[in-house]
Amino acid sequence: MNDDQAHQLVGHLLGMQPLDLTRYRPPVGGDDSYSYRFSAGGERLLLKVKKTPATPVGLYFYQRVKAAGVPVPELVAFAPDAGPEGQACTIWSWVDGRPATWGAGHPCPYDEAAFGELLRQIHALRFDGEFGLLGDDLARRTFSSHPDLRATSDTWLGFFDCEAAARRYRDKGYLDRRDAVTLARLPERLQCAFLDVEARLLHMGDIMHHGNMLIGPHGEILAVVDYVESTAGDPRWELAWVGYYFTIYPFDRRSFDMDRFRAAYGTDHDPDDEVGRFYLLAILLFEKLLFFSPQSDRGRWAIHAVKRLLREYQ
Repeated sequence: MNDDQAHQLVGHLLGMQPLDLTRYRPPVGGDDSYSYRFSAGGERLLLKVKKTPATPVGLYFYQRVKAAGVPVPELVAFAPDAGPEGQACTIWSWVDGRPATWGAGHPCPYDEAAFGELLRQIHALRFDGEFGLLGDDLARRTFSSHPDLRATSDTWLGFFDCEAAARRYRDKGYLDRRDAVTLARLPERLQCAFLDVEARLLHMGDIMHHGNMLIGPHGEILAVVDYVESTAGDPRWELAWVGYYFTIYPFDRRSFDMDRFRAAYGTDHDPDDEVGRFYLLAILLFEKLLFFSPQSDRGRWAIHAVKRLLREYQ
């Protein structure tokens, strides 16, 4: 996508030509959109055009959390297929904050208690429908970010295709036959543990870091952004991601006051119980093993952790 096409898109979406339009690359986070900063009508705005047609923006989640008072940018314009190759396009109000990201050994740049309260506010939002990825249009929930995650499921546990994952990782040589059988049978084994799960809204985009919150000069949370992988599921799944990054993953670990976060969130769940162990297993199987080379230190650690967790279920 080039600058002339961006100018034309803004004119089409807003009915006015942009001023000072420049390509913008976020300093951290995903690179799934073409982004441009510009001014129009006396406002500073951000144009985002998805790089791949038919991938969602996450509008349902955005609309729900905005209505609930969660801080988010203003959605100024949306077109599902106005991009040069039929991509979804959005124009957002510009939030003059910095991405919530920090290096190993550095203090968390925002108040963990404020984040705990914000995440609990999101998780309080119920969803009346099937578990799974939300997307833009609930009548067409077909997007899946992983080949072994179902787009939707009548049960939360059914969202994770453990049989497909067992085949995949046995074929890759990560699991032996016994481990693969254990993984394939986990939904049956854990069925009772998930009977009482009610679908709630989950951000599921590394909300706590990696640029998915924008913060002010004093660490105040200005906005939550990036709703593409928003999901209807169990809040303990998203809490497991927080625990993974800040207490379990042993590489380049960032500083984070987990006690302060959990006290503000109000959870009393046990991350080491049967459900918590499944979520750690799912993080590794349905996300991290896609990206970790099995020959790397991270890959070897992840494969060893998966085998250890599966053998606790045997």
